[in-house]
Amino acid sequence: MLKLSHAFRDVRQFSCSVIAKVKCASCSIKLQDQDPSKPGYYTQPKKKPNSRLNPAIQDLKYLLFSQDIQLSKQAIQHDPDHNTKGSLPSRVICKRCSNALHHNDYNSEEFPESTLDDVLNYVPKNSNVMHIAPIVEFPLHLNPNIMKRNDLDTTLVLTKSDQLFKDKNAVSKKVPIFMKQFLKYTLRIDSNKTFAISALKKWNMSMFYNYFKNYTYLLGNPNVGKSTLINTLLQKYLGYKVKIDSTGQIKSPSEEVMREAFTNPKNFFKVQAAGVSHIPNLTRSVQAYQVGGKILFDLPGYSTSTTRLSLEKVIDDHWLQRLRKTDLFNRKHVKQKNYESMKGTPQGGCYTVGGIFYLVPPRGSINQIVKYIPGPSKKFRNMEKGIEVFNSCTSSSGAHPLSQYCGIKSVLCDKKQYKRYAIPPFIGSIEIILKDIGYILLRTTGKYEFKGLHEIWLPRGIEVGIREPLENLIESGYQRYIETNGKESSCPKDRPVISSLYEVESDEADVLNAVKKSYLEKTEKDLSARRFVDDDPYDLVQNLEKKKNPYWYYQW
Repeated sequence: MLKLSHAFRDVRQFSCSVIAKVKCASCSIKLQDQDPSKPGYYTQPKKKPNSRLNPAIQDLKYLLFSQDIQLSKQAIQHDPDHNTKGSLPSRVICKRCSNALHHNDYNSEEFPESTLDDVLNYVPKNSNVMHIAPIVEFPLHLNPNIMKRNDLDTTLVLTKSDQLFKDKNAVSKKVPIFMKQFLKYTLRIDSNKTFAISALKKWNMSMFYNYFKNYTYLLGNPNVGKSTLINTLLQKYLGYKVKIDSTGQIKSPSEEVMREAFTNPKNFFKVQAAGVSHIPNLTRSVQAYQVGGKILFDLPGYSTSTTRLSLEKVIDDHWLQRLRKTDLFNRKHVKQKNYESMKGTPQGGCYTVGGIFYLVPPRGSINQIVKYIPGPSKKFRNMEKGIEVFNSCTSSSGAHPLSQYCGIKSVLCDKKQYKRYAIPPFIGSIEIILKDIGYILLRTTGKYEFKGLHEIWLPRGIEVGIREPLENLIESGYQRYIETNGKESSCPKDRPVISSLYEVESDEADVLNAVKKSYLEKTEKDLSARRFVDDDPYDLVQNLEKKKNPYWYYQW
């Protein structure tokens, strides 16, 4: 305790109340120590009797987590702006971030979402923008409105490629060709500015660095990989945070600080790194980084949905952490593609991962499911039985025998909290994507025969879509493109390859006709998207080999 007391005293003497210009190293908000109810609150330990030997445990705990003591001492020596009478070390985080990052103790309401307009206020007109979207959940994070803006020079950057592809060959060569033609034929966007990368595996990073321009802004939803991308670049090119004053001038670190980049790179990177977290909306202000000879800006994540569900309210904290931490993703699923079998039953047999969703195949169908969502799966006789089991798990005071399969909070132990979605007709395989959660591959086996539509029940507010299996789509499209010397498109033009799902009433019996009705309503102002509108839906689904993906339509 004596050593900790000295450490506590050393950190305390570097702290003071004059902190208005210092920002949290994690979320970039300005620090203040006056009002705990306002953003950026930073606590200093109160002086108490015998505090040299017995500092308050909570204060000591906070300081040890929120400030690196050794780095604090170095900051005092190296910071050219340091005032010995009172300033903070360079690696200090606010109370909110400390609790969230080190103790997983946070309230989602303390991490409010920003709108796209809020974030674009940081971006000057005609700036270079990297629109960041994880390819693993494509197309859910792609925002065509950003790509179409005339006042921004936008490049699409698809992250987390290692969660979809086995190696970087497809990432560097095949994805850009597919995406150029997808944007052209699906969204009428003529652009060849697309990069696919994996910051975690360092795939395509050198090419990416050589491409992006000085003064570039990273723009995307929360948790799409912006901060991980920045940290990979900082490590590879010995980058660092920079301060930009009100006139736009860059304030470079002192020679001593830069010398540390070569003499003690681990400590240097620890101070300079962007805050990476499984918690969305951690970043609250723009942060600037010098990467090689270029300035890169990390922007807060934005949300365009007014009905998006806060996953913290419905999913168990431990499960949610596994879903969001990309470094925990097990790539053996990508390589091995082990599947589980599922047969549709008269009772409505269903498949779930943690109760986060319930997939209900049509009666008599034989299905294979490859899961790319962390957590064990479970099959139930019907959805009602699943909810009954998970209700017992969440309400049980002791360990329930099936608790390992429960990933939800008690609020979801009610069927009324779920929406029923019908999946439009398909043949073979599709991938079902759940935004901010992951995806599963669904394959029907045997000779095709229409037995009904597959359904999925989801908590209200979770965005969902389907696509043809993306890796196979890109691989086969590239092969066709190469064999015809570019005469044939890498992206299919004869059918839509992505689609939204169709919400239907919980007691709807004629689901197929309900889907057609919704399809006609969605495409009312998009006549070019209407296909097979005059066909009887039950005649149509008997000939899916010839008329592929009927009623597929993605509502951007």
